[in-house]
Amino acid sequence: MVYLDNNASTRVDQAVIDAMMPYFTDIVSPPSSDYGHSFGVEAKTALDSAREIIASKINVNPSDIIFTSGQAESNNFAIKGIAYANRDKEENLLVASSVSHSTVLDSLKTLEKQGFSVILLKVDSEGFVDRDHLREIVSSTNKRPLLVSVPHGNVEIGTLENIEEIASICHEFNVPIHVEATYSFCKVPLDASATDMTTITSHLIHGPKGVGALYIRKGLKLQRLIDGGLQENKKRGGTENLPGIVGFAKAAELYTPEINKITQKLRDYLWNVFEQKIPDFQVTGPFDRDKRLPNHFSVVISYVEGESILLHLDILDFMIATGSACSSKQLKASHVLSAIGLPTEVSHGSVRVGVSKFNTQEELDQFVNHLASIVARLREMSPMNAEFMREWEEMKAQGVVPKDNHHHEFEDLEE
Repeated sequence: MVYLDNNASTRVDQAVIDAMMPYFTDIVSPPSSDYGHSFGVEAKTALDSAREIIASKINVNPSDIIFTSGQAESNNFAIKGIAYANRDKEENLLVASSVSHSTVLDSLKTLEKQGFSVILLKVDSEGFVDRDHLREIVSSTNKRPLLVSVPHGNVEIGTLENIEEIASICHEFNVPIHVEATYSFCKVPLDASATDMTTITSHLIHGPKGVGALYIRKGLKLQRLIDGGLQENKKRGGTENLPGIVGFAKAAELYTPEINKITQKLRDYLWNVFEQKIPDFQVTGPFDRDKRLPNHFSVVISYVEGESILLHLDILDFMIATGSACSSKQLKASHVLSAIGLPTEVSHGSVRVGVSKFNTQEELDQFVNHLASIVARLREMSPMNAEFMREWEEMKAQGVVPKDNHHHEFEDLEE
């Protein structure tokens, strides 16, 4: 099996598993204060050490790192926590990029049903936030946002945002910013101290699933979502997942710049081979390779369905991802591909590859060779071709077929 979906999850490094094992079998106590028994103290030492390692990776104070169960909880905590803490204020506006992760958008949907207002930021054809639109919203004297949330690295199209620049615009008008850095953590430098909240997680850097963290700037007021004990600076009740946290820290420690050089070299090799062997495709996200996640490659392949490609490859033991509607179990195009301006009939050919340090050039050669054969076979069966697409565009121009509305208002994303 050749696994090329490493932006969905990654294989756990054996050294990470080895680091975790003692906290399953030997040091079984939950972390406790210095006045607890020796196992509890040892567990607390491991927890503190892990917090320091994670904090150092994003240049923040360890005391501002709150461990969670992962991306979804961290994003929910950031967005709902600040909303609930300010529910008595007149301002109730929340803002997010229109290419945000579903855990961000779904949190906003819940809050909108509870009376909060939501605005989605426009993005350009590569997925970068429209700075003018952002400035217009955060500078408004009528309704100042409680929070702006943007992704650092986009899982679907690989776009890497300039977080310092966006944070500067938000902070100029005293608006807090939350950064979804799940897909960029350890892969590109990020100074989270420039943000107010940052989401990171473990399982995309060869760590265990079910553990992540949220950086919260000291002094920022959030209502906690999980009540209980005094754990995590009283911000999240419940016994910490110590084996997972230890594994998270070990994975972060092992994910060095050298690994990023390896994955970027593999990604660039794939990109070059793809251009040689696959006709009629379009890169999604930035064409400048330095402006996208180093292990990320995404395209739309003309005249075929991404799901058909995925299923054919799966039979051959090659695992990739697609942003097509069928793959997402929704009868509509990906909100990310739609937001960057891709027509629905084009976005269905979406294919996404994420490489890791465990992949090889030989695997990528095999993948592209199989893909070329699959695409050729599917195109023979497909009614879509260049002539069909020209006629389709003419029908759009004549109003026979509705044109796509590429910037969705938040209500357009409601289920």
